[in-house]
Amino acid sequence: MLRLSLARNIIAMARMFGPSFSPIQPEVANMLSQINEHRKETAVLAENTGVMSDKYYQCLQGYTSIQEPTSAFWKRRYFVVAENTMFLYTNECSRVPTDYLEIGTIVRSPRDAEDEVLMPHSLAVDFGSGDYYMYFDTLDMMRAFQGEISKSIEAA
Repeated sequence: MLRLSLARNIIAMARMFGPSFSPIQPEVANMLSQINEHRKETAVLAENTGVMSDKYYQCLQGYTSIQEPTSAFWKRRYFVVAENTMFLYTNECSRVPTDYLEIGTIVRSPRDAEDEVLMPHSLAVDFGSGDYYMYFDTLDMMRAFQGEISKSIEAA
């Protein structure tokens, strides 16, 4: 996700400065190809797990605001938890996920993060690359998410 925002900034600068911004065009092209490859992998994974079929309606799904370990910004995302993977979408109408997090990579059980982020219904989940903070709209949704994650961790 960090690479995607960095690539967007570089593209915006390239458009703004025009041909004079050419020295890093190979870097931009490389970064864009990496982003496109990640998007393809995400789409294939989503299709293989059945998230894009009728099975999708049997999965835990809802909205969360998520803060990645490498970002100071919160992003509102629609999520679906299916087959040990948390798929993140821009909104519930999106057909293809923007990103995914492997539940099997969780280092320790989700913990309450209300005191750290100063928001109720917040969790910190370490997916191996640092704490992802997640804020849920309701306590029930947070508990459902914790339960789903706990089931996945126990099954692994």
